Amino acid sequence: MKKGFTLIELLVTLAIIGTLIGVGIFIYNGYVKSAKASATITQFKMVENHIKNTLALCFTKGGGSVKLNDSRSIDCDAANNKSNVISMLDSFKNYYLDQSIKNPYDNSHDAIVRTGSGGDKVDGRLRLDETECPGGYSKGTMISLRAKTHKELKLSLIEPAGWCQK
Repeated sequence: MKKGFTLIELLVTLAIIGTLIGVGIFIYNGYVKSAKASATITQFKMVENHIKNTLALCFTKGGGSVKLNDSRSIDCDAANNKSNVISMLDSFKNYYLDQSIKNPYDNSHDAIVRTGSGGDKVDGRLRLDETECPGGYSKGTMISLRAKTHKELKLSLIEPAGWCQK
């Protein structure tokens, strides 16, 4: 009587183990991508709320400036035009980079940029930009915030009180 396994039995066992590992890796990668997308959307909501709250504070104070940190502040008295909003968004962007927020998908790419069209190509990146109010730039300027994940592009239009003339 022989003891042990035949070559066929060993090959079948290895094939089953290989299949299980392949399925496991596929499922794991899906979980990792979902976690990265979730982290990006969490950062998006944090930035969106921070900008809204900072600009609401400007409105409540009736002018002046709001300090973001020791080296960054927002000029609440700046005229609502494209150039001033871009300058404000640069301050916000640099503040978030100072806070060391990271791109969940790839640390070699900034987590946030302030750019015109075309900045939405990197997964995990937030993009700040100015955009015209309903009715065109003659009615004022508002803020657009975008977030890109592997499965969606999220957009928020931020219109602080008094920025868009009706």
